[in-house]
Amino acid sequence: MPHPKGVMVWMGISANQTKPRFVQPVAKINSEYYVQKILKPFLKDDYCRLYPNGDTVFHRDSAPSYASRVTQKFLTDQQVQFLRPQQWIPNSPDAAPCDYFLWGHLKNKLNKRRVSTLKGLQKAIREEVKKIP
Repeated sequence: MPHPKGVMVWMGISANQTKPRFVQPVAKINSEYYVQKILKPFLKDDYCRLYPNGDTVFHRDSAPSYASRVTQKFLTDQQVQFLRPQQWIPNSPDAAPCDYFLWGHLKNKLNKRRVSTLKGLQKAIREEVKKIP
């Protein structure tokens, strides 16, 4: 049974984890999409629940939509503390747990499952994420 081609996922992880947010398959990931479809739902659904005191610093990688002035202004307006591009620590496993743990862990788990559709892949990702302690 062939695997679906793939899916783009955004997720946050620290002592807590967010739910996975799936990017629409044909979406162009620009600042507007990132703010509207990823950050706004994250702030509404996850941020306040996971960090009710706002006692966290938001860290993203250097993707252009993450580093843009539009995105930085949005986060500032929402009073979210975040690392600015000049503060990023390149190639740091401690500062980027999604890059150095989460994605490899999920790929390893998903490769053991028989998934043939995009919806099935998204469901499998949600299930595997819930198993992470």
